[in-house]
Amino acid sequence: MSTTCCACCDCDCCVGTINDNLDYLTSATQILPQIHNSLSTTTTLGLRDQLSNENNALITFGHVTYGKILNLNDLTKLNNCVLNVKNISFADSHALMLIERMETGSDLIQETLVYGYGSNDNGQLGIDYDPKLINNYYHSWVQVPLDHIGEPNTIFQKRLITRVYNVYCGNNFSIISVLYQDGSLGLYRFMLRKDDKFSLLNGLENETKKRCIYYEKFNSLHNGGIKDVAVFGDRILVLTHLNYLYVRGILYDMGNAGDYVLYKKFDRNTSVIESLHAGINNCLLLGSNNIIYAIGHNDYCEFGIKEEELGKYLSVMKFESNEYLKQDEIFENRFFYENRLKIIKISSGARHSLVLCEGGKVYCFGDNSDSQCCGLEKIVSIPTLVRFNDFNEVIVDIKAGFNHSIAKGKTGKIYVWGDSAWDKLGFKETRVDQNEPVEVSDLKIRNVYRIFAGPKESAFFISGGKIP
Repeated sequence: MSTTCCACCDCDCCVGTINDNLDYLTSATQILPQIHNSLSTTTTLGLRDQLSNENNALITFGHVTYGKILNLNDLTKLNNCVLNVKNISFADSHALMLIERMETGSDLIQETLVYGYGSNDNGQLGIDYDPKLINNYYHSWVQVPLDHIGEPNTIFQKRLITRVYNVYCGNNFSIISVLYQDGSLGLYRFMLRKDDKFSLLNGLENETKKRCIYYEKFNSLHNGGIKDVAVFGDRILVLTHLNYLYVRGILYDMGNAGDYVLYKKFDRNTSVIESLHAGINNCLLLGSNNIIYAIGHNDYCEFGIKEEELGKYLSVMKFESNEYLKQDEIFENRFFYENRLKIIKISSGARHSLVLCEGGKVYCFGDNSDSQCCGLEKIVSIPTLVRFNDFNEVIVDIKAGFNHSIAKGKTGKIYVWGDSAWDKLGFKETRVDQNEPVEVSDLKIRNVYRIFAGPKESAFFISGGKIP
């Protein structure tokens, strides 16, 4: 294998050609497993027999739900059908869960249900404010009413919502995207206060605390319609099918956003943006050319580029510049493109990201102060291979929490690493950070279909039937 430097720069940290099985990288770009602290891998649950009998269940570790097994059939009061937890979005104060119902023997989605957990003090669960409820905090999952979505006598109502498409939690607000019969997406926001500086409320006549569900201005096929959404902290990012990126809220060095400020229109002849991934002060955009475009802060090497090397990675993609985004403020991480590593999925936490590549290999970069990337370095400055104890493990899913990480193997094994506070890694005996992927042994016997991570929690969905 050649270890010559790639064409994009002349530094000694880049890698040349990688052999087909992707097993080896130079020593500068790999993290070998560290010896952990001989921990018992008994989870906070420790209920092997109960786990072995559960179907359509949600297992949660951490702050919001404190280590529980939730039977989804009991929660939804639905039996003789297949349930699929499509997404769970966590914020510090609350969480939303999107459940899809399919009839037995059918792959068609018959119904979507949204459930909320935690604080509703700012209406972020989309539930009427109840002055009798202490702090408006829900200590168990409660169904979010969706019958009021779609303003009467408006064009939005006439387009007929098919179902909820996804859910996202921010600071004291939530966003749901809905799918219309014409195939386009619309956004609704759950929040309360009229004077919120990020508000798009348009004509709220009083400040009485009550149901406050608002239709966002960005709602139709304008600029190609909504393709992808990311929410982190106080900001909402929207990507359209015509390669426009809109930002709502503040992304610090990327300007103070008003109502959907246009930061960038990418030249579709160069690359189509497939998805976007937001951290605290940065945003990563995955291009169809297998290049990651990055804007915002790189203080913790959130771009996967060394800070002193940024000048060598300025984007050559043409775009519409404006007062918020200048030509020299977008960078290209070309590591995966140069090394012929096809990106399957990106998952971003607060200041670190995981990248899943074709062949089941996982790479990490960014802040590693809590071992969320793996290894002992405080910052992982370039994309770096994560080593699992089973070197032959093929990873099929990844999730980056605020400062911890989760991976699911093809064998069904679940691996966790990073910050262990709030017991979100599922280890009862210790809160020592894990600087290598450690298998959660109680889950390896189960059919974990999806994994989820939040600021202080982890969740695992056990499928009780065929999921399309």
